[in-house]
Amino acid sequence: MPCCLMGDSPLYASPIGRVKAQAKYGVSVESGMGMLEYLLALLIFSTGMMGLMSAQLVAKKVAYEASQRSTATALGRDIVERMRTNSGQLEAYRAMALGDTARLLPLPDADCNISTCTALQLAIFDLWQWESNLLGISGQRNGASSGGLVSPRACISSDGGEVSVTISWLVSSVVQQPTPSTCSAEDIGAGATPSESNDDTLQRRQLMISTYIGRR
Repeated sequence: MPCCLMGDSPLYASPIGRVKAQAKYGVSVESGMGMLEYLLALLIFSTGMMGLMSAQLVAKKVAYEASQRSTATALGRDIVERMRTNSGQLEAYRAMALGDTARLLPLPDADCNISTCTALQLAIFDLWQWESNLLGISGQRNGASSGGLVSPRACISSDGGEVSVTISWLVSSVVQQPTPSTCSAEDIGAGATPSESNDDTLQRRQLMISTYIGRR
């Protein structure tokens, strides 16, 4: 009887024999599985990161649009309070298409911040200063306007003490839903740059404040 099994023996050729031989000599039965698992993990990680970045971008856009609406609300309340303080000159505050950089209000003759003005001069100065705030001209950072609204348009109407302030500005949205503007007959791209005018995702947001101011 032989003392050991030969390589061509039936036991060595059987499945059980192969398993024992692989366990004894450390022969691996896996081939290429490590790379496949790595690629699948990389795909899942990349998909998750893209979703996270998209969510972060949407969140920043929503936060910026909320900030613009807050700015518009503050500006609307500001001009209403200016008119309430100078209620005897409500008609002088009437204006259309404020914020149009091609037709800015002229510099007033008197600076009411440092000199005494009449009621009419104060109304003219208030409108000029308010338009500067609307465009962010009053705040400068690195030589550019800081604050204000994006391509704003504003109108102020007054009729027997009934005052209406309408402010519109450009925003970006996934779906184009133009907001009809009662402020002026300008289209959705009014005041936008040529590249912005060709962007179908642009639309205008609009804020309207209506109140009554009694004459004093």
